[in-house]
Amino acid sequence: MPDNSSSAYAKQPVGKPRVPVVFWLLLTISLSLVMGTVLLSNNMKHLKTVSHYFGFDFFPQEVSPPPPKALPRPIPPATFMLPLHVIEPPVVQTASTFLRTWRISGAAMCAALRNAGIETSDWAAASFNADTFECFFEQSGKREKDQLPSSIFVIVRGDATGTINNMRVKIINPETDENGQLDPAILRIFEIMLRQPQWLDFHETLNAIKNLKDIKEDGFGASIGFTREVLNPGNYNFTLSLDATSGPQKSTRNYFSSRRWLPLPDPAVEIDSAQPQSVSETPHTEAPAESQEHRH
Repeated sequence: MPDNSSSAYAKQPVGKPRVPVVFWLLLTISLSLVMGTVLLSNNMKHLKTVSHYFGFDFFPQEVSPPPPKALPRPIPPATFMLPLHVIEPPVVQTASTFLRTWRISGAAMCAALRNAGIETSDWAAASFNADTFECFFEQSGKREKDQLPSSIFVIVRGDATGTINNMRVKIINPETDENGQLDPAILRIFEIMLRQPQWLDFHETLNAIKNLKDIKEDGFGASIGFTREVLNPGNYNFTLSLDATSGPQKSTRNYFSSRRWLPLPDPAVEIDSAQPQSVSETPHTEAPAESQEHRH
């Protein structure tokens, strides 16, 4: 019998060698690893570039928050330097004390007297001295039989700035009532002079004047006196002055001298400018004197 097996193999065509599937699988895995390594290296920079190139936004850009604001630098604590005289013991020669001041000008005092019915002159320079300013009032009665006529003399004296130096009243043979008390019309002069400066610590003065008794009061530089003349029992003298007598009072006055400080505004001018003028009142009435008192 003929050998058919050899003839069958002889007739098969010769083809390309076959590549195993395992090779292709290993090659694919190797290439994938290489590409993955390349794409994922350098914080996936290449992968982000490829995704943006093909229009895939797999990695949206992160918005970094703004840097925190710098905290304000703390303000250094304030320092105070106390002057040396604050901690030094006081020196007797430079000691001071409370000192009273006039709270009303000379012109305002004269106006208050006129509003109360005491017809003083205008506040003007004195005839004997241009540096001295004053206003005065004088009234004399008729002489009856052997009695001297009753008279009243009032003067308010100061300087060109309006500061009062002193106020004086002299009454001769004043009229009194059945109880020996001073006539209210004359007593009104002393009421205005004691009330307008607004010094409330002289409590007994007005009552003593009303009963024609001698009195003298001092306090914080002010001196008030009402005395009967020894040689003329019917004559009475009233004095109201403001003068520094002790060393501490003089020290205080020198320190607060107007030559060292700017003058204070006149309170009467401030009130007049702030309030509208009301309807004019009848002169010589009680109301203007009271309003003038409160204004100063």
